[in-house]
Amino acid sequence: MDGKGYCLCSGEESNELIKVLDPGEKIAYWSLFSVPEDLEAITVEIPNFDPIEDIPIS
Repeated sequence: MDGKGYCLCSGEESNELIKVLDPGEKIAYWSLFSVPEDLEAITVEIPNFDPIEDIPIS
């Protein structure tokens, strides 16, 4: 969240995000997170999907 409480991501509120895509349809979302400087990789967890592990941070 920024200083005004807005999400630093694709939509200001989660209900603005598309929840269902048609087969073959694509959409990009992004989020900005603060992480410790010594962190080299993260795991992303998305509901209903397997975790995506060891994503390098640059």
